[in-house]
Parts: sequence; C-alpha cells; structure tokens
Amino acid sequence: MPQAALETRFASAARSPEGELDRQYEIITSQQIPQLLDAVPISVMVLNVNRQVVFGNKMFLKAVGASHVRDMIGKRPGEAFGCVHSDLTPGGCGTTEFCVECGAVRSVLKGLRGEWNVMECNINRDACPDGGAESLDLRVCSAPYTVMGETFVVFSITDISHEKRRRILERIFFHDILNTLGGIKGILEFVKDEAPEHMREDAELIYGAMVSLSEEIVSQKQLLAAESNELDVNVIDLTAMDILEVLQRTFRNTEEAKERRLMIDPAAQQTAFRSDYALLKRVMGNMVKNALEGTPPGGTVTMGATVAGDEITFTVHNPGFIPRKVQLHLFNRSFSTKGAGRGLGTYSMKLLAERYLDGEVRFETSEEAGTTFFVRLPLAGPQMPAIPTPTPA
Repeated sequence: MPQAALETRFASAARSPEGELDRQYEIITSQQIPQLLDAVPISVMVLNVNRQVVFGNKMFLKAVGASHVRDMIGKRPGEAFGCVHSDLTPGGCGTTEFCVECGAVRSVLKGLRGEWNVMECNINRDACPDGGAESLDLRVCSAPYTVMGETFVVFSITDISHEKRRRILERIFFHDILNTLGGIKGILEFVKDEAPEHMREDAELIYGAMVSLSEEIVSQKQLLAAESNELDVNVIDLTAMDILEVLQRTFRNTEEAKERRLMIDPAAQQTAFRSDYALLKRVMGNMVKNALEGTPPGGTVTMGATVAGDEITFTVHNPGFIPRKVQLHLFNRSFSTKGAGRGLGTYSMKLLAERYLDGEVRFETSEEAGTTFFVRLPLAGPQMPAIPTPTPA
C-alpha cells in the first residue's frame, strides 16, 4: 500500500525507505555518538524525522531484547518496545487513537519541532524480553539534534514504575495510618478530659505522646511530598510573635528542653508577614529542636525575629559550637551526628525554606559566640515560579 494511503489518527504515518535509513545510520555511527550513548545507563535512541530508530545504545538493546542495533533500524519506539497498540493500524506507532494521549509520541513530536522536553507515559507491553505482558511507567526525554545538516531526535527512556508504585503505597500508608491515629486521638482526648483526678496527668501524657506521633508522621509525609515536588503551599497572613510563641509552647516541656530554657529575645520584632504556617513551623521547629539538643543542661536557647527591608529573618541561637567536619555536611540528606536513621532535620529545613518558601537557611558558629541558625523569608510571601515537573501523558 502506498505511504500516502496510510491513515493516521495522530502523527504522520510516513516512513523512510530502507536506503534512507541505512544512510542515516552511517551518519550517526560515523560520529562519536555511539560511544557516548553506550556510556549512558538508560535506554537512548536516535530517531529520524519519521520517528524511526536509526541508532540505539546498549541499554536500549537490552530493554527490547535485541542483539544488534540493525535489528531495530526503522522501527518506532512503541514498535521496538512491543506496545500493544503499535500494530493496531497499518501506520504503526503514533497513528492510533491511543497515541493521541501517549506521552512518548507527544514528546518526540515536540523534539522534532526543536523543543527539548521531558514527559511521562504508560506503555502496556506484550513483548518484553522475559516473556509475558507488563505495564511500564516511563519518563521520556526528547532532545533535538542536528548532524551534517540533518535533523534527528535523541530520545531517552527511564523506567519509573518502581517510583510510581512506591508513591501509591506511601499515599495509602499515610492515609490509613493517619485515619487510625485520628480515631485514637479522639478517644484519648475524651479519656483525658473525663479521667479521674489521680489518672489525669498520665492521660494527658499519653494524649501528648499521640499528638507528637501524629505530627511526626505528618512531617514525614510532608518531606516526601516536598522531595517529589508534590507539596502544596498555603500562604496566609502571619505575625512573627505568633510563630515564636507557638514554638515556645510546643517545645518548652519536651524531653529536649529538660533542664534547659527556651526564651524569646525581648528585642524580637512583632511583624506581620505572609508565608505557609505549617512549613515555617516545621523549619523553625527543627531549628529549635537541634538547638536544644546542642545545649548543655542549664543552658538557654533564644529565638528572635528581625526585619530588614522587605525581608524577615528568624533566628535560633544556642551556646554550642558545631565542629568544622560537621559543618561541611550539615545540610546533606541523612547526615547526622546522632546515629543511624537520623539526619533529616537540617536537610528538610533547607529543602522546605528554599524550595517552597522562597527563603534562605544558613548558620554561623564559633566557640566564643555559639551557634545561630537563620531563616530569611520575604515579607510578601513566596513568589517562586512553579517547580518544573515532567508532563504526564
């Protein structure tokens, strides 16, 4: 059937003849491109203007179960990967009604228009190398590339199926456990209020422990959302003194504050500003907790707030000193001086304040003056542009 007669529901059905494909393969392999792409640990293809493979790296060949790249020359990505929709029409991959919503096809078409882009797609595959069917969640990237005056697209694929599954399981876990804890908290609140006088103190301690546990779980949920660029920011009107007083009430009776004083600097400015209350409380709370842990018994942690221009800066000071070797790793994920399983506090401070609150976190430390952590924020609230994420199919 002539190419002109091939119908399509989306992208062009036209294909390059075998001689043209061989010529394009020679163009690519005459450069250093094969060596470079073979060094990349993900599947990468070079596609021509008709979306056909003219070269694929070793990881691509492994993914599709091919022994030599020439076995894949002329195929389109969906055909190479065994997409269940790729043979529904004579035009093949990109020409069915399903392809209209396919992130891979849309990404390649953008690449052919000269747009570097990253998108996500799902492919149902019936010809995987190990046999059987499988559903893959993929992150694809298309980058326009010109060599010897000819246009190509470097198309890469990363399997993110495990990430998707993990996120779904995390959402289910947090939803279920927070619902359960919410019920227990309600019961304990009733018990606390109705308990006999001689049991009231114990009931309040149990209730407080349950509230702390709930807050820790919410904090972990928040951190995971922040790392995956899925965290929502709720900007409201706040005052500096309200934040400082809440922190003082929250931490003054904790284990970390035992035999230590937590005070608000009398010079702290009572200033109105806009930010996300929950995120700022998390950032400041980690600062206060770390400061209390770094303060010897009998010592004092001081919180403050100052305004300069259109910015507000919160401070948390303690008399301890941070050794230089600790300073160098302080904001790294999972670095901690407190043992395995710790180290998210300072990391989350910087992540939340700088990525979501348009702020800056830093510290100063010396043996003479102690340690002060600073978080600078705009008075008007975060104005950062939306964090780019892959476009779903």
